[in-house]
Amino acid sequence: MQRSLTLLCTSFLGLCLGSSFPSNINIGGLFPTESHEYEVFRFALSHHQDIPKLVPQVDMVKMGNSFSMTYAFCSQFSKGVYAIIGVYDRKTVNMLMSFCGALHVCFVTPSFPMENSNQFVIQLRPELQDALVGVIEHYKWSKFVYMYSSDSGLSVLQKVLDTAAEHNWLVTSVNVETMTEASFLKVFQDLDKRKEGQIIIDCELERLTSILKKIIELGKNVKSYHYILANL
Repeated sequence: MQRSLTLLCTSFLGLCLGSSFPSNINIGGLFPTESHEYEVFRFALSHHQDIPKLVPQVDMVKMGNSFSMTYAFCSQFSKGVYAIIGVYDRKTVNMLMSFCGALHVCFVTPSFPMENSNQFVIQLRPELQDALVGVIEHYKWSKFVYMYSSDSGLSVLQKVLDTAAEHNWLVTSVNVETMTEASFLKVFQDLDKRKEGQIIIDCELERLTSILKKIIELGKNVKSYHYILANL
């Protein structure tokens, strides 16, 4: 995420230099409370001291709270930002896109891609569906478990399931947000019974770290198990 934000800010600087802007340009930033992505944002802007000077306007916000997001967006708009750089949450992404379209404020994000036709929302992260299906086909997986989170994995899962129906794949989908210790263990017990070991994990980095630790604790990081990590 931090690398994406660095590249994003660098690219945005180039766009500004090639356009006619006033001496100071307010660039907004919306980042999750207690996160560190805003530090990368400030760092990138601080290294641009030429005219026009880019001035960061950062708001830390609870991304899943609609009231908090509304207040933060209005705060950004009142500061006269030319664009907003940040991330979004599935609970508030539609509201955010609506604001951008209504107020003609560009929102640039490295967050998981969403299907939208809003010309004011620029999504930097490419869609994974076709690439993931290509990897599955390359390794000839026909039976596998797909672990996903609701935040980012649903659209990819739908593509995988559609392809599975065409190729007669057997896919077991598991939502990691509702998975307990017992259900997690049962997934691997069922795989052992069927002598299968192909697993796709498509979730955010924080959840992925926790899942990988559990896999190691269960001793399922051996050669009979094969994993595809889809959302790094």
